[in-house]
Amino acid sequence: MTVHALFAAAMALALLMATGGSSVAQTRCESRGQVYAQKVIVTHRGKKALDSITLFLVCRPNGNVAIVDHEGKSYQDLDDFRANNEILSEDDEITLPRDFPAVDRSRELELMTVSGKTHGSALWLWWLTGGIALALVTGGGGALWLRARRRAAQDSEPDASDVSVMPGAASE
Repeated sequence: MTVHALFAAAMALALLMATGGSSVAQTRCESRGQVYAQKVIVTHRGKKALDSITLFLVCRPNGNVAIVDHEGKSYQDLDDFRANNEILSEDDEITLPRDFPAVDRSRELELMTVSGKTHGSALWLWWLTGGIALALVTGGGGALWLRARRRAAQDSEPDASDVSVMPGAASE
């Protein structure tokens, strides 16, 4: 596999990991202007306490669902809420419907538990950039070392034009 193929595969894997948890596809609604209240169970690990908060799901005119917290701050989706809310900490866990923030509850309710706060996509970007830089430096440095070694080996091999006949030697 070439360095370019490895790089392309690493980028594809990183993009899949970065977008795999996104809840954007589940944020459509038909009842534009409708507001729904969604109770979310919060487990405070540091305090070993159980609590609940209410998040409001607002069906926007464009058909997307916005999440609004009790302070009135709006979020595009669950990932945006977890990255930017100031209500919860990284030690908190929230339990909510798996299809959150979907407002159509015609399917069986499945719950999931996730951290209440994340570092957001900026952390992924730093890790991704650092990983790519490390791969390029390591791969590029290895390629340069190999090229220098091959050149040194070529320079040390005697060339036919470098062979000289010693004076006075008989040739057959």
